[in-house]
Amino acid sequence: MNKQPALDLSPRVGDEIRQTTCYMCACRCGINVHLKDGKVAYIDGNREHPVNRGVLCAKGSAGIMQHLSPARLRAPLKRTGPRGSGEFEEISWEEALSIATDWLRPLRESAPEKLAFFTGRDQSQSFTGWWAQAFGTPNWAAHGGFCSVNMAAAGIYTMGGSFWEFGQPDWDRTRLFLLFGVAEDHDSNPLKMGLGKLKARGARVIGINPIRSGYNAIADDWVGITPGTDGLFILSLAHELLKAGKIDLGYLIRYTNAPYLVNATDGPEKGLFLRDENGKPLVRDRKTGQAVAWDTPGISPDLANGVERGGTTHLPVFRHLADRYLDDAYAPETVAPRCGITPDQIRAIASEIARVAFEEEITLDQPWTDFRGVKHDRMIGRPVAMHAMRGISAHSNGFQTARALHMLQILIGSVETPGGFRFKPPYPKPPEGHPRPHAGHAPGQPLDGPHLGYPLGPEHLLIHDDGTPKRIDKAFSWDAPLSAHGMMHMVISNAHAGDPYPIDTLFLYMANMAWNSSMNTSAVIDMLTDTTQDGSYRIPRIICSDAYSSEMVAFADLVLPDTTYLERHDCISLLDRPICEAEALADSIRWPVVAPDRDVRPFQSVLLDLGARLGLPGMVTPDGSPKFRDYADYITHHERRPGIGPLAGWRGPDGSGKGRGAPNPDQIDRYIENGGFWLDPIPEEAQFFKPWNAAYQDWAV
Repeated sequence: MNKQPALDLSPRVGDEIRQTTCYMCACRCGINVHLKDGKVAYIDGNREHPVNRGVLCAKGSAGIMQHLSPARLRAPLKRTGPRGSGEFEEISWEEALSIATDWLRPLRESAPEKLAFFTGRDQSQSFTGWWAQAFGTPNWAAHGGFCSVNMAAAGIYTMGGSFWEFGQPDWDRTRLFLLFGVAEDHDSNPLKMGLGKLKARGARVIGINPIRSGYNAIADDWVGITPGTDGLFILSLAHELLKAGKIDLGYLIRYTNAPYLVNATDGPEKGLFLRDENGKPLVRDRKTGQAVAWDTPGISPDLANGVERGGTTHLPVFRHLADRYLDDAYAPETVAPRCGITPDQIRAIASEIARVAFEEEITLDQPWTDFRGVKHDRMIGRPVAMHAMRGISAHSNGFQTARALHMLQILIGSVETPGGFRFKPPYPKPPEGHPRPHAGHAPGQPLDGPHLGYPLGPEHLLIHDDGTPKRIDKAFSWDAPLSAHGMMHMVISNAHAGDPYPIDTLFLYMANMAWNSSMNTSAVIDMLTDTTQDGSYRIPRIICSDAYSSEMVAFADLVLPDTTYLERHDCISLLDRPICEAEALADSIRWPVVAPDRDVRPFQSVLLDLGARLGLPGMVTPDGSPKFRDYADYITHHERRPGIGPLAGWRGPDGSGKGRGAPNPDQIDRYIENGGFWLDPIPEEAQFFKPWNAAYQDWAV
């Protein structure tokens, strides 16, 4: 009888594994990169990484295709033919950097606003923003202005944080989960893991989405809502909960501004808080009927009744809210036809929210102390969680829709309570805790502050005395006053029109004009190639950095080739877009698991080189020599403030510090040894009620 050959059914795919961070989407999962003979052979998930625990999507696994793409650029390029012709010549890095320096130096010395520097989803925005601030141009931002800005800004302004990078459902305790407008492209692996936990525990999942995507296919109920009507649906749920009295009044009184008195009389101060002489908002004390500071000890704030002062009526925030949303305009019969669903669906979901929130209350035997010094022997939670992303926010009403969803969470007391929504550190951070936007510039000087921020009033808008915008994208003007992430998609069209002013150099990184310019590729091509009467281009110079020969590269005058994400250092920083979990502080790195085989350089290192050539503050030593050898050196030694650097782990000379501490020359090596990430768990008594929990505040600070 013939013997079958012995088959190795589980052959090793490589001879070495190096752990780093994925770059195939903004989820930033931990990955194992399998090398064979020094080359990338396979990519799978890192089981120890806090973001994905080994789970990796198809796109993450396909990172090898990006790394080996034949479209990778091989050397710096200088345009030799007309824009868009694809006619370039390869040049040396010294020539490329000299050209860039010769173009940029006169701008910095005379008119820094004529540089428009915008980046795509580069995941190093704290660094590129720092560079642009040092250069002195007001014209910098990244892709967020046409991505999730409605969601992010709505969350920050409403409760100090939103979904995804800001917070997450309490996957281990939630019993009812409402998923609004989320496809498989955002936070995909953590969402899959979380949904797996919910299904295993028998929790109910309700999907609200015009399309029955993968997540909605596994939901217990799918609500096929009309696009753009989510806000009406949410407010109708609030209507039903208010009507039934299923509101957590104690939560609203203790932890929100629901009792604050608001001017209810027509006039210039209508809608403003009533404040005392020290600027503190006032509430009506039910015991005395008097208006007192909100934090006066021993008071009983009133949610229903107001006060009269000088003929002006002041009513509590909650009273304004109830009067508005109890109106029949938000009744299910009124709203349902516009949402493409039935009134009974709205009533049934509202009823289920009320039942789970108030009849399946969660109690944890965990003592904690609030910010007033009041001790609590338990943590009580409402096990209803909600999650959303661009599906509800990428509409003209998206900002208000996202705010409505956060209001619904707050009304039932499910924000930062067991079973509900949980913030990820360093959030919550209200708008007052963020910077204001800045655009003050002068020749040869750095910008007067951070480019982006959260305006608190008209005085924070970036406009001239005549009302015209200070930024080329018109962010933070009356056109877009709350554009907290900038308006990158407007840059090319505004620069072409010279509105609000002409620029000289457009500098783009990882920015594909096909999806960064209002989805109008043919018109953008016309703008980039349009000339004036003397034959010169209306946008005189374009510098582009990318790892690949993208659509934008074809229209650049100078191309600075970047590496792939497996060939460079990056830091996923708390100063930028963190990867923390609700239970822990975390950050991570990328590092060159392989060396590039082309004449390319990491863009961040190129920026540091350009900064040193231009003499930008923070990038040169007192004698004018470069302060940082490359981006890895910057990650290790840069301090935004004393003791605060890009990475929070293993700080201090001996690596024993966390969060704060002097630079550690071996810091990156420690990250590599730990699988590419650092994790610091939040103390048990600080796990919930973070905005009001004294233990969390002490730990965070």
